Amino acid sequence: MIDLDGIYASVDDDSAFEALADRIAAACGTRSAIFVELTSAGTASFLQMCYWGEAFRAAYTEHFVDVDPWTQTAIDVGRFGRAAALDRAMLPEEFVRTAMYNDLFRAMGDDTGRCLGVMPALGREGLMMAIHRAASDTAFGMRDEQRLDEVYGHIHRVILLRKTLAQARDKGARLQDIVDRTGGAILRLDRDLRVVALSAAAERLLGKRDGLSLRDQRLVSSPRIEMALKIAVAAIIDRAGQPRSALLCPRPSGFSPYRLRLLPAGFHGSAGVLLQIDDPEEGPDPDWRIALREAYGLSAMEADLAARLLADHSLDEIAAQRGVTRETLRSQLKSLFYKTGVTRQSSLVRLLATFPVARNGGNPCD
Repeated sequence: MIDLDGIYASVDDDSAFEALADRIAAACGTRSAIFVELTSAGTASFLQMCYWGEAFRAAYTEHFVDVDPWTQTAIDVGRFGRAAALDRAMLPEEFVRTAMYNDLFRAMGDDTGRCLGVMPALGREGLMMAIHRAASDTAFGMRDEQRLDEVYGHIHRVILLRKTLAQARDKGARLQDIVDRTGGAILRLDRDLRVVALSAAAERLLGKRDGLSLRDQRLVSSPRIEMALKIAVAAIIDRAGQPRSALLCPRPSGFSPYRLRLLPAGFHGSAGVLLQIDDPEEGPDPDWRIALREAYGLSAMEADLAARLLADHSLDEIAAQRGVTRETLRSQLKSLFYKTGVTRQSSLVRLLATFPVARNGGNPCD
């Protein structure tokens, strides 16, 4: 009987994967099994075996994996991709005359002499698998070939699934790294506000527990904000009408509210929603202002005014901070409107909120 649960557990369980050779042998009723992933050049990318110890494995890998007489026999038989009883083509009395038998098996007191194997097509990547019996045991037959073919199909799928999972994890890690490097506090949420993924900056921000926090992998806030978020997230996922894409989240500390911005995480609703959390108290760093100046051709004072407006400062507050008149700021604001293509202060702030922000804890008033 084939232990399918044990075999498929190895898709994402490395310890179960290390025991696959044992499961192959058990499923086929033999004491030993080996499987090797071959590259298109015919070299082994990995090898796993059971029954034999580390000394045997090391000797086989170093001296015999490329000159295994059973491999050449499988090539001569030519039954690529299907199990073949190799002990019909190379009888035990012939195998005992090979260097591998005398210098490896017999030298280690092993009496293996029969092999049943599957060989992938030459010149292509593939999985080579074999099971063995003692020379004195009965020869492999058709039922043994059928059973190995069945097991081979499962193991082949396991290898493909492991590769797919590894690629997905690698892609996810690279995307996570990209998001972390932006410095932005970004989360991916599902319909119930469960956090599927989050950036390092978002993890730090939620750790402050100031209006937003993480509990049991779920985004937590006040009942009003949670309800507003759920409605907005559901509307985005369901593509229903004109969903709310931004809202403010008050903070118990009394600091300026977080600005929350939502957008689809992908083309399909199952991808969830991205939530960007902007903390006005931190403000954009100097690099952000440089990028803003280059993007719209702003002067240093215009970029400074933009940063302070984005941090929710009023014109009167900015005038007091910079020691200039309100009329001076109005003149700079008109220039900002012209260069950014907007006509209202609220439109300018919305535009600035979409501009990539690198967070290094800079102060907009620096």
